Amino acid sequence: MTVLTDPEGTVIVTRIITYCLLFVASISLTYYTRQNARRQTIKSEMWQYVILTGIVGTIYAFTATAETVAAAEILTANTELVSAIRRVCQLFFIIFLALAMRELYYESPQKSDGLASQLPIESIRYIEAGFLIVVFIEFMVIILLGLVDIARIVQLAAAIAFTVYGVSFATGIKGAAMTQRTVLDTMLTYIIAVLLSAGGASAAEVGVVIGIQPAIVESVGIVLTIMSITFLLVLTTRLKQNVADVSV
Repeated sequence: MTVLTDPEGTVIVTRIITYCLLFVASISLTYYTRQNARRQTIKSEMWQYVILTGIVGTIYAFTATAETVAAAEILTANTELVSAIRRVCQLFFIIFLALAMRELYYESPQKSDGLASQLPIESIRYIEAGFLIVVFIEFMVIILLGLVDIARIVQLAAAIAFTVYGVSFATGIKGAAMTQRTVLDTMLTYIIAVLLSAGGASAAEVGVVIGIQPAIVESVGIVLTIMSITFLLVLTTRLKQNVADVSV
C-alpha cells in the first residue's frame, strides 16, 4: 500500500488496526507452524518456509505500522529506510509462502514429469537462494536511491511472478485425488487464498505510477490486506486443529 501524502485520521487508524491484526496473525502462524513441524502432522520440509513466512509477516506488520506513524508525523523516523524494509518484507512474505508450496510439490508423488525429474530439488534450492539474495540487494538499493516508482514496478512484477509460482504448485497438489477432502486439501485452499490476496495487495501499489488516485490504491490495498489476514487466521486455526488432533 502507499501511504497518502496527507493521511487523514481515519486512514491512519485503519492502517494501524490492519497491521496490528497482521502482526497477531503472523505470530500465531509462526507458533502453530512450529508445533506442526515438531509433531510432523504432515511430513514435509515446507514447514520451515511457512515459519519464515510468519517471521517476515511479523516484521512486515511492524514496519508498516512504523511507516504509517512516520507518514502521519506522530513520531520521527527514517521513512525511506522503514518503507524499504516494509516493501522487502511484504514481497518476501509472498515468496516464502510460494516456496513452501514448491517444496511440498516436489515431495509429492503426484508431481508431473519434466522439470521436477530433470532438476534435483537441491539445485532448485540453491538457485532460489541466489535469486532471493539478488532480489533483496537490488530492491533495497532501488528504494534507498529514491527510485520509488521503479521499486513499485519491480514489486509488481515480483509479486505477480511468485504468486503465480506458488498458486501453480498448490493447485497442482490440490488437484491430486489423494488430497481431496483432506486436511492438506483444506490447508492448500487457504494458502492459495492468502497468496492471491497478499499478492494483489503488493501489486496494487503500482496503481500510483499509472495515475490512479492514491486514495483508491490505498483502499484496494487495505481491503486485500484484510482479506489475506482473514484467510491467514483461518489457516492458523486449521494448523491449531492439526496439533490438537495429533495430541489426542
